Amino acid sequence: MDGLREPVGAQPPEVYWRRRIVAIVGAVLLLVVLYFLIFSPGGGDSTATPPATANPTVTADPTAGATGGSDVSRPCTSADVTLAATPNPSTFGAGALPVFDVSITHTGTSPCLLDTAADHTELLITSGSDRIFSSADCPTDATINPREFLLQPDAEETFSVTWSRQRSAPECTAVSATPGDGTYHAMLTIQGIEAPDVSFQLSS
Repeated sequence: MDGLREPVGAQPPEVYWRRRIVAIVGAVLLLVVLYFLIFSPGGGDSTATPPATANPTVTADPTAGATGGSDVSRPCTSADVTLAATPNPSTFGAGALPVFDVSITHTGTSPCLLDTAADHTELLITSGSDRIFSSADCPTDATINPREFLLQPDAEETFSVTWSRQRSAPECTAVSATPGDGTYHAMLTIQGIEAPDVSFQLSS
């Protein structure tokens, strides 16, 4: 024990004490380094959760608000569009099915939607006081095919409607009589918007 308290050697005791202190300090530092390598958070753990990144930058959609906030699903009204149904030609011979060229013109100031499958859509054929045909008589009638028109101001669209040249009755009731030669009138209504009455001829 005396050798530990009072070093023996050729050097002065202070030299041996300094060497012991340096050795002890070095050992303590080594233990500290090993402790942090083993027990520090994330030390040597490759599966550690990476630090949270800053909130991502949100880029505005360049198409958002392109219509100035207008609701483009708004149904068209008679204040937005005008309709016209023109027989093509004006006289239909034997066996020829009457065809009507329909034109749609947007005369309003904001976009709107015109749906030919919407309620209050009908092709009505009359002759004097005689109600000949209505596309509303039978839900399966395909006289007016379903179409949707998203109309911008000043837009124009066209399509055709063909009459089967047959009579009809409400609730799909079968009618055997067929229209004869003469003058007929057609009234087209789409989504409650009426086109002007037009006349045409059937001939044999």
